Amino acid sequence: MKVKINTVLSKAEEQIVIECMEMTPMFEDIKNYCLAKGTFLSGYTNISSQKQIHKICIEDILYLEAVGENVFAYTKKNIFEIKKRLYELERELADYQFVRCSKSFLICLLKIDSIRPALSGRYLARMENGEEIVISRKYAKLVKKTIMEEL
Repeated sequence: MKVKINTVLSKAEEQIVIECMEMTPMFEDIKNYCLAKGTFLSGYTNISSQKQIHKICIEDILYLEAVGENVFAYTKKNIFEIKKRLYELERELADYQFVRCSKSFLICLLKIDSIRPALSGRYLARMENGEEIVISRKYAKLVKKTIMEEL
């Protein structure tokens, strides 16, 4: 595969062109990665009981967790509350390598450092921030299959 870079004079002219014989999973991943760059979710932080709205870049999110009625997005440095349901985010972020790993977690496959077996058919995914997320038995095959397709 060749990579060719042309410098342009204005931001309006910037683009990425993918030329391929067929849209394979590898090219699909490249496309989705490019589309995710600069894509944001809105999230809130609680600082001194004042909610502040932040733009959260999708590529910075390690995982999402549902706790009761609330959904939280975890980055390396911050935790943000997202005003959407986990199932909505699952659909919205599927193209950005997010996959459900349990009833209350979505993880970004690109942010996993390692995966190791745990008890009872479960796995533990160590994320880039050092957190370990349980991949439940119910979702273990899906996560494993998705990872194998990515490699």
